[in-house]
Amino acid sequence: MENKKLTDDELVMMFFEENRVELPDDGFSKRVMNQLPTRSVRLNRIWTAACWLVGIVAFFLCNGWKQLCVLAGNAYGNLVGALSSMEIFTVSPAIIWVSLMILSSLAFYEVVRSEA
Repeated sequence: MENKKLTDDELVMMFFEENRVELPDDGFSKRVMNQLPTRSVRLNRIWTAACWLVGIVAFFLCNGWKQLCVLAGNAYGNLVGALSSMEIFTVSPAIIWVSLMILSSLAFYEVVRSEA
Protein backbone atom coordinates (compact mmCIF):
# COMPACT_ATOMS: atom_id res chain seq x y z
CA MET A 1 0.00 0.00 0.00
CA GLU A 2 1.27 3.41 -0.91
CA ASN A 3 1.79 6.05 1.80
CA LYS A 4 0.52 8.91 -0.32
CA LYS A 5 -1.23 11.72 1.51
CA LEU A 6 -4.48 12.65 -0.27
CA THR A 7 -5.72 16.20 -0.50
CA ASP A 8 -9.19 17.20 0.64
CA ASP A 9 -10.37 17.51 -2.96
CA GLU A 10 -9.18 14.01 -3.78
CA LEU A 11 -10.90 12.60 -0.69
CA VAL A 12 -14.16 14.33 -1.60
CA MET A 13 -13.96 13.02 -5.18
CA MET A 14 -13.31 9.48 -3.91
CA PHE A 15 -16.29 9.73 -1.55
CA PHE A 16 -18.64 10.85 -4.31
CA GLU A 17 -17.39 8.18 -6.72
CA GLU A 18 -17.95 5.44 -4.15
CA ASN A 19 -21.40 6.72 -3.14
CA ARG A 20 -22.83 7.61 -6.54
CA VAL A 21 -26.55 6.87 -6.91
CA GLU A 22 -28.25 7.03 -10.29
CA LEU A 23 -31.85 8.17 -10.10
CA PRO A 24 -34.22 7.23 -12.92
CA ASP A 25 -35.34 10.30 -14.82
CA ASP A 26 -38.34 8.82 -16.67
CA GLY A 27 -38.64 11.98 -18.79
CA PHE A 28 -38.99 14.28 -15.77
CA SER A 29 -36.36 16.75 -16.99
CA LYS A 30 -38.00 17.06 -20.39
CA ARG A 31 -41.43 17.66 -18.85
CA VAL A 32 -40.03 20.38 -16.59
CA MET A 33 -38.27 22.11 -19.49
CA ASN A 34 -41.49 22.01 -21.55
CA GLN A 35 -43.43 23.67 -18.71
CA LEU A 36 -41.02 26.59 -18.26
CA PRO A 37 -42.59 29.90 -19.24
CA THR A 38 -41.54 30.92 -22.74
CA ARG A 39 -43.68 34.08 -22.61
CA SER A 40 -41.29 35.73 -20.15
CA VAL A 41 -38.34 34.96 -22.42
CA ARG A 42 -40.12 36.64 -25.34
CA LEU A 43 -41.06 39.64 -23.20
CA ASN A 44 -37.46 39.93 -22.02
CA ARG A 45 -36.19 39.98 -25.60
CA ILE A 46 -38.79 42.56 -26.64
CA TRP A 47 -37.94 44.75 -23.64
CA THR A 48 -34.21 44.52 -24.41
CA ALA A 49 -34.76 45.45 -28.07
CA ALA A 50 -37.00 48.38 -27.08
CA CYS A 51 -34.39 49.70 -24.64
CA TRP A 52 -31.68 49.47 -27.30
CA LEU A 53 -33.91 51.30 -29.78
CA VAL A 54 -34.71 54.09 -27.30
CA GLY A 55 -31.00 54.42 -26.46
CA ILE A 56 -29.96 54.68 -30.10
CA VAL A 57 -32.70 57.23 -30.88
CA ALA A 58 -31.72 59.28 -27.81
CA PHE A 59 -28.06 59.14 -28.88
CA PHE A 60 -28.85 60.68 -32.26
CA LEU A 61 -31.46 63.16 -30.98
CA CYS A 62 -29.02 64.52 -28.38
CA ASN A 63 -26.16 64.87 -30.91
CA GLY A 64 -24.26 62.01 -29.33
CA TRP A 65 -21.71 61.82 -32.14
CA LYS A 66 -20.86 65.52 -31.73
CA GLN A 67 -20.51 65.03 -27.97
CA LEU A 68 -18.16 62.08 -28.52
CA CYS A 69 -16.03 64.18 -30.88
CA VAL A 70 -15.83 66.99 -28.31
CA LEU A 71 -14.94 64.49 -25.60
CA ALA A 72 -12.15 62.97 -27.72
CA GLY A 73 -10.81 66.43 -28.60
CA ASN A 74 -10.77 67.48 -24.95
CA ALA A 75 -9.04 64.28 -23.90
CA TYR A 76 -6.39 64.78 -26.59
CA GLY A 77 -5.88 68.41 -25.60
CA ASN A 78 -5.55 67.50 -21.92
CA LEU A 79 -2.99 64.80 -22.74
CA VAL A 80 -0.92 67.12 -24.91
CA GLY A 81 -1.11 69.87 -22.27
CA ALA A 82 -0.05 67.51 -19.50
CA LEU A 83 2.89 66.16 -21.52
CA SER A 84 4.05 69.63 -22.54
CA SER A 85 4.00 70.91 -18.96
CA MET A 86 6.19 68.12 -17.59
CA GLU A 87 9.70 69.09 -16.60
CA ILE A 88 11.68 65.91 -17.00
CA PHE A 89 15.19 67.32 -16.61
CA THR A 90 14.69 69.09 -13.30
CA VAL A 91 14.85 65.90 -11.23
CA SER A 92 16.88 66.16 -8.07
CA PRO A 93 20.05 64.01 -7.85
CA ALA A 94 18.80 62.79 -4.45
CA ILE A 95 15.71 61.29 -6.07
CA ILE A 96 17.87 59.52 -8.66
CA TRP A 97 20.17 58.19 -5.90
CA VAL A 98 17.25 56.91 -3.79
CA SER A 99 15.65 55.29 -6.84
CA LEU A 100 18.89 53.50 -7.73
CA MET A 101 19.27 52.27 -4.14
CA ILE A 102 15.73 50.88 -4.09
CA LEU A 103 16.18 49.16 -7.45
CA SER A 104 19.53 47.70 -6.33
CA SER A 105 17.96 46.42 -3.12
CA LEU A 106 15.13 44.77 -5.03
CA ALA A 107 17.58 43.16 -7.47
CA PHE A 108 19.69 41.85 -4.58
CA TYR A 109 16.57 40.48 -2.86
CA GLU A 110 15.53 38.64 -6.04
CA VAL A 111 18.99 37.11 -6.45
CA VAL A 112 19.07 35.93 -2.83
CA ARG A 113 15.51 34.58 -3.05
CA SER A 114 16.15 32.70 -6.29
CA GLU A 115 19.19 30.95 -4.77
CA ALA A 116 17.24 29.76 -1.74
